[in-house]
Amino acid sequence: MEYGTQNRNIQYDLLRILAAFSVVMLHSAAQHWYDLPIDGPAWKTVNAYDACFRFGVPIFVMISGAIFLDPKRELDVKRLYRHNMLRLAVIYLLWGAAYGLMDCYHYGFANLTWKDILKEMASGRYHLWYLPMLVGIYALLPVLRSWVLQARKQNLQYFLALFAVLQVLRVTALAFVKNDQLRHLLSLGEIPMVCGYLGYFVLGYYLVHIGIPRKTHKIFYLAALPCAALNILISTLQTARDGVPNGGIYDGFCLFTFLLVIAVFLFFTEGIKNHKWGKGSAAVIAELSKGTLGIYLLHIGVMELLEARGIHSAMMPVAVGVPLLALLVFALCYGISALLRRIPWVGRYLC
Repeated sequence: MEYGTQNRNIQYDLLRILAAFSVVMLHSAAQHWYDLPIDGPAWKTVNAYDACFRFGVPIFVMISGAIFLDPKRELDVKRLYRHNMLRLAVIYLLWGAAYGLMDCYHYGFANLTWKDILKEMASGRYHLWYLPMLVGIYALLPVLRSWVLQARKQNLQYFLALFAVLQVLRVTALAFVKNDQLRHLLSLGEIPMVCGYLGYFVLGYYLVHIGIPRKTHKIFYLAALPCAALNILISTLQTARDGVPNGGIYDGFCLFTFLLVIAVFLFFTEGIKNHKWGKGSAAVIAELSKGTLGIYLLHIGVMELLEARGIHSAMMPVAVGVPLLALLVFALCYGISALLRRIPWVGRYLC
């Protein structure tokens, strides 16, 4: 969602659009995930949607890694802080405050003290966590670029192997393990440097600028549907076992979602790389891509406002309601974002 190059790459633009829609889609599906009877077809449908659209944030991070670790790109640290990090920090504070004030309006300002209001403004909304996470990765860029660009291919493969074992396989194991002692042992394997979104950041660079054999691409493409199906099946079985909704298996770091993320990323960066786009199509794609940060920031608020007016994913059969709500929210958020971005001077600090 954060743009770091003036030379637009249409594959990245398409990925941003798809990733933004996937985030809206999963929150549309999750709207009644806790409310619906877990043994009914409606819950199984929203759970299936939720399980299949978990690739959004990892894709965003991988795009950033491919752009900011590009060896052809010069890193200006002052610009990084002033342009990228400052912008994200301001956006985080502004939207956190906006969501807090939205909650205060719901509670009734008359019922709140100034301390309560400030606390709500500082709390923001759960989806805003993405912004400080990205700022943290950007702060590491001067060191990270030096290491990545001078590292041998084997060193990067070792780092990504650690990420796969200590994060992906560990989190996948946690989705199955119930024993507290075993869970504690698994938690000891967490190493912050490789056990977070930094792994996806470096992976994005590796897949674009170093690459993997083309025959391996087909393996990931063929694995995509089975991985999505396994996410659905295992979460459904674990939910039936536990008696409460359980979506741990399709966490963004679990194995099947991880493989699905790679398949989607490879398809857009390599699979359709040679497709020729007309000027009109390219312009529309670029414009939609520019709105993806705004869509991400706005979609929770728009969804809440619509739900308060009786417009939600379960107002019709959820098989239709979930994607229709996602499309409506996506379109509304894009429209609002397009207007906000065009406000002189301050637009770039709004979305």
